[in-house]
Amino acid sequence: MSSEKDDVKAPDTGESEVESVIDPKDDPSLEEDGTAVVTDEELEQAQEKLEDVKDDSTDSEGSDDSEATDESSADNGASDEDASDAEEEEPGQMSLLDHLGELRIRLTRSFIAIAIGMIACYSFAERMFDILMQPMIKVFQDQAAQNPILTPEFYQDFGRALAQVLSEKGFAHSDQMQLFMDSLQLALMQQGHFQYTYPAEAFFSHIKISIVAGLFLVSPYVFAQIWGFIAPGLYSHERKWMIPMAVISALFFTSGALFGYFVVFPFGFEFFAGFSTGGIQFTPKLNEYLSFCLKLLFAFGFVFELPLFIFFLARMGMVSSAGLRKKRKYAILIGFVLAAVLTPPDPFTQCLMAGPLIFLYEVGIWVAYFFGKKEKRHLKKQAEEEAAAEAELDEVAAKTEEQTEKA
Repeated sequence: MSSEKDDVKAPDTGESEVESVIDPKDDPSLEEDGTAVVTDEELEQAQEKLEDVKDDSTDSEGSDDSEATDESSADNGASDEDASDAEEEEPGQMSLLDHLGELRIRLTRSFIAIAIGMIACYSFAERMFDILMQPMIKVFQDQAAQNPILTPEFYQDFGRALAQVLSEKGFAHSDQMQLFMDSLQLALMQQGHFQYTYPAEAFFSHIKISIVAGLFLVSPYVFAQIWGFIAPGLYSHERKWMIPMAVISALFFTSGALFGYFVVFPFGFEFFAGFSTGGIQFTPKLNEYLSFCLKLLFAFGFVFELPLFIFFLARMGMVSSAGLRKKRKYAILIGFVLAAVLTPPDPFTQCLMAGPLIFLYEVGIWVAYFFGKKEKRHLKKQAEEEAAAEAELDEVAAKTEEQTEKA
């Protein structure tokens, strides 16, 4: 019986021996109340501050920093709160099918918005059609004024003589003679005109112009859908830029199209129409002219997105102003190649696009200089913040070690 009792009591005796081995001096929590002890909250705050500095220095290490924060908080008894913060910072995890589904939703919304914009702009299609034709019509008028069949003085003298003769014969509409002479002069001038051979060509031209105008009208929403598709791969602090970037993207896109209309079109059309002679009459076809104009408008719109694209890469730390300056010669070459692809196969319009493209690249260099994460002044500031945070953490650790030694 005694042996059985000893066997039953043996585990209790072992536990008491293990507990007796622990020295109260080894555990700072067992010290007296009067002794200053560094709390877990101070350690946690110092570690969180260090992790925040590291998160700001590079986005690519965001997930590793959040894991380190989770491990340190688990040691300090606050793992639940830090885990929730890390989940907010981590980019969304989506499968391929999820991405395809998201792309389908974004495209559907964009097409619906463009359809609504087209319906809203169709009532102004004729006015927009005249605006789009105006640069070429202006070139026709200038050429006719430079190479007239009859001089303007002839029409003035002929109008006065004709009005005098008719007034003597009792002509009662002499007040409309000036209008008659202006119409006669306009009819006899060698002005070019547009032509179309397919019966529904003019109608579909109005539809096409309405679609393009609707796209420009709802371009902020379309760019918002594009940035919304990219958003799952961004961090939470980067998603805050989504709406401003959509608005700025639309402004740059529209600015590029306006640059093409007001600057490139007049010079380009005058250059092309200058090859017409007495034996070669320039008579542009409607659908070809419209396709040419719309292609240039979209090309210049997308080209003007270059500074915004560089800004996005600079904020991600993928490019720097110094690196862009070193690759300037390659950028100039790529600019001319891209202009040759986006514009008709002629050197004039290619130079008209390559010039603004190179200029926008230089603007992008300064954008990267002011907003890039890899700039020297930004890296120096981040290094100083990291050093301050590490020094604070070392100070807290040294204080903890000192209190442990005193205990």
